Amino acid sequence: MPQRTHIQHADSGKMPKTLPCAVRDVRRLTSKSVLVTLDPGDHLPLFSHKPGQRVTFCLNLEGRTCFRSYNLVNEVGQLPQVAVKQVARGGASEFFTEELQPGDVLNVAAPEGHWYDEKIDHKAHHLLLFAAGSGITPLISVAKHALRSRPDHRITLLYANSATRDIMFQQELDDMARSSRFNVFHILGDGATGEDLSTGRLDHAKLQRLLEDFHQDTLPEVAFVSGPAGFMDLVDEAAMRHTPSLTPLRFSFMQQPFLHPEDNVGSGPTSTLRVTVGGMTHVIDSTRCNTILETADAAGLSMPANCRSGICHRCKGRLISGHTVGRTTKVPGKEVPKGYILCCQQRPASDDVEISLD
Repeated sequence: MPQRTHIQHADSGKMPKTLPCAVRDVRRLTSKSVLVTLDPGDHLPLFSHKPGQRVTFCLNLEGRTCFRSYNLVNEVGQLPQVAVKQVARGGASEFFTEELQPGDVLNVAAPEGHWYDEKIDHKAHHLLLFAAGSGITPLISVAKHALRSRPDHRITLLYANSATRDIMFQQELDDMARSSRFNVFHILGDGATGEDLSTGRLDHAKLQRLLEDFHQDTLPEVAFVSGPAGFMDLVDEAAMRHTPSLTPLRFSFMQQPFLHPEDNVGSGPTSTLRVTVGGMTHVIDSTRCNTILETADAAGLSMPANCRSGICHRCKGRLISGHTVGRTTKVPGKEVPKGYILCCQQRPASDDVEISLD
């Protein structure tokens, strides 16, 4: 495996200094994600940022105070913006996507982190960006910066999502693609494109072919990757085998830069999931605040799913052992058989949960 390079974080034992920021706007990007525009007022100069940096919010969620960090995605000099995708119920992402309103005031710390090496801008490069889902948020900042910083940089974004409706910043990416220096290639899990390389979940063979297709001999290349752990591991392995080999710079959302002493999110109950799909059984550690499908996504495990709202029933699985809890979405003409669950609706509720989708 290649050496993994992560974004550098501040000391998690340090309390960040926060400033009040008014919420100027909340714009929906997809059914599960929003773009939040903040107005720091006179403190705006403190929110000038470098590509890949993020700001930390001090939030009160269900009676506990916690820090949660999100990437800045705005152009330099504009009001700070973060994009948030809902990944769990009762957490920060649900607060941002379902409850936050213009006019609210949030406590926000100034940008931190270092991911983009300024030496890249000393000469022309080809930047290969690999994103999955909300992993686009640090990479759209990198892409915007690279287009602006040098007229001879070239940028290729390979962006994986379950379906077209899940693509964050689709309009912005289409606008950026009008530049001859920026190319975006979408990979959709639902097969909507009808083309081999852009259909279905990425695997080693597809990644090798994509690297060969988009490799540029005329420029030195640097790679960045952001998304679920399984996706990043896959990109790492393919990039190392590529000739010449690449070592992607990784961004992990699992590594939060600050931990509030009142935040007990890490001490809650967990479960061990055993999920059989495609003839293989996968063992995954899960918090009990995420649905089974959300946990599988985060682990890079491909599970059949389309709507993710309990309508299509593609994620229906047989509950072999253990207990789950969650919502029940009633669809006329579609009943969940006894002994089965919808993985997009149910969360683990026992120490061990075993499910089969075969």
